[in-house]
Amino acid sequence: MARREITQYFDDLDNSPLEDSEVNIIHFSVDGSHYTLDLSEENAAAFRAALDPWIAVAQVAQAPQKSPARASSASTAAQRERSRAIREWARANGMDVSDRGKIAASVLEAYEKAQGR
Repeated sequence: MARREITQYFDDLDNSPLEDSEVNIIHFSVDGSHYTLDLSEENAAAFRAALDPWIAVAQVAQAPQKSPARASSASTAAQRERSRAIREWARANGMDVSDRGKIAASVLEAYEKAQGR
């Protein structure tokens, strides 16, 4: 048995049926809430005309900048544990390493080589 699904659009304002080519999808935001409307050409034009006086005096807002994602505490804790293990290994193998700060690349390379990596 064959099955066919048909999508039928309706104008959100007056509920009139719309063909795919007649649908005007309007996206807008007010007070931080985002909305979409499926409208006919006529209702989309009326919506835009109603907003024209407000848009004429409004400022275009920039999208807020997202702050870079921070490492999770689990990954930070794992990194701290790895650094501690490398320092212990380095000291046990006669290498001079500080208690804090960046571990020298030569120490990291020697550790990785000793671990078979």
